[in-house]
Amino acid sequence: MDKRFYLTFGRAAAATLLLIAAQAASAAATAVDEAQTLMGQGQYDQALKKVEGQLKTAPQDAEARFLRGLILVKLNRGPEAIRVFADLTRDYPQLPEPYNNLAVLYAQQGDYEKARDALEAALATHPSYATAHENLGDIYAALAGAAYNRALTLDQSNQLVRSKLALISQLDHAGSAGTAPAIASSSTSTVTAPPAASSAPASIPPASTVPSAAASLDAGTMQNVTSVVNAWAAAWSSKDVSAYFAIYAPSFIPEGSVTRGTWEAQRRDRISRAARISVKALNPRVERVSDDRVGVTFTQDYESDSFTDKVSKTLELQQAGASWLIVREYTR
Repeated sequence: MDKRFYLTFGRAAAATLLLIAAQAASAAATAVDEAQTLMGQGQYDQALKKVEGQLKTAPQDAEARFLRGLILVKLNRGPEAIRVFADLTRDYPQLPEPYNNLAVLYAQQGDYEKARDALEAALATHPSYATAHENLGDIYAALAGAAYNRALTLDQSNQLVRSKLALISQLDHAGSAGTAPAIASSSTSTVTAPPAASSAPASIPPASTVPSAAASLDAGTMQNVTSVVNAWAAAWSSKDVSAYFAIYAPSFIPEGSVTRGTWEAQRRDRISRAARISVKALNPRVERVSDDRVGVTFTQDYESDSFTDKVSKTLELQQAGASWLIVREYTR
C-alpha cells in the first residue's frame, strides 16, 4: 500500500519542560534559527553543521536535537534520524512530536507495529494531537490491508475479505489523490533542556561506538552472543514467552518511553495472538560497544499467519556472569 504519513516539522512543544538561563536560551535560539533558515533554503549539510555545533556546547538542547532529526530525514539518513527521535522520546516523554516522527520513519520501513506503538505513546501524552490520530488511522489501514491480503491468498473464494480489501484500497487511493499532506508546525513554541544532566535519564552507549584494541571480541564471545540471539529468535518463533523474556536483562528499557510492564504486556499479547510465527536472525554482525556490552546487527526475517517483514535489527547485550542478556533493541 502506498500510504502517506504525516511527519511533524517545526520546533517541538515544551510547555511542561523547565526553563534555563536566559543568556544560554538566547544563544541556543540563535543557532537553531540559523539552522532552520539554512534548512528552509535546502542547505541541509550546512544546517546540520550549524545544529551539531550547538549540540557540542549544549548536548541536551532538545530543540536542537529535534531539528537535527528533521535535517537527517531530509538527508535520507533514516537510521540516524530514528536514533535521534528515539532518544528524545526517552529524555522528553512529555513531547508528542518525536513519537510521531519516529512512527513515520518506522512506517517507511514497513514496521507498522512499532509505528503504532509510537503513535499511541504520542496520544497518551497529547490526546488532542490531530496529526498523530490521522497517522494512526493510516497505520491501522496498512495493517488491515496486509491481513486481508494474507487471508485472501489462503482463501480466494472469500468474497467478504475481497470486499474489505477493496474498501481499504479505495481509502488508500482517496488519500493519495488529495493535495500534499499539510506539515504540522509548532514553530512559535520553544524547547529547553533540563538544567542539569542528572535530571535526564542515564545515557546509553551508542551502537556506533568504536571498540578499542583491548576490547576486541574473541571467537568464543562471538559464538556465545550469536547463540543467545538465535535462542531469542527460537523462543519468539515457538511463542515461548517465558524463555523470550528471560533473555532480556532486568535493566532493559524499551524504546518509545513505555514501561517494562507495558512492553511485556504488549509483546505477550502480540505473540500469543499469532497462530504461527517464524523469526530468523540472518547474517549477524557482532561489534564491541563497551567492555561488558556488545551489539549484534542482523536482518530480522519475520513471518506470521498475517504479516511478513524484513528489517535491520540491532540487539545490544550485556554480560551477566557467563551469559549475555539484552539491554537494548532497536530497528535501523
